[in-house]
Amino acid sequence: MTTLRFHRTSEYNNMLRDFKIYLDGKHIGNIANGETADFVIEAGKHIVITKIDWCMSPEVLIDIHENEIISLKTGGFLHGRFIMILSLIIIALHFVLTTLADFNYLIFLVLPIFLLQIYYITVGRKKYLILKKTSINSPISSI
Repeated sequence: MTTLRFHRTSEYNNMLRDFKIYLDGKHIGNIANGETADFVIEAGKHIVITKIDWCMSPEVLIDIHENEIISLKTGGFLHGRFIMILSLIIIALHFVLTTLADFNYLIFLVLPIFLLQIYYITVGRKKYLILKKTSINSPISSI
């Protein structure tokens, strides 16, 4: 049995939406937050991508043989889970410092984070998700 095994990382910023998995341009299934799922496929060369809304991962080319299991890991973009938390901390700190010390410039630290988020949902939408091979389990040949 030739199998693609997907493991999706657990992250709060995409937790409410399933990732769609495509093999050679055809939708083969979905994977939820923190889930591991197996898909039986035909042996050969395939192109795999994952999508969420209009954003996606870069294409991954796999060459899978009969009775082989290829494991792939998918998740949000690098440091994506920390960007929202950092933005909220900076905004909260801005309101505290504005109220207590009349310091009005901390809000400008949010601008680069905001621009990074805009990049990933527009121009960088094909890099919003990460998809990479983690292992290949070949069949044990009998002698």
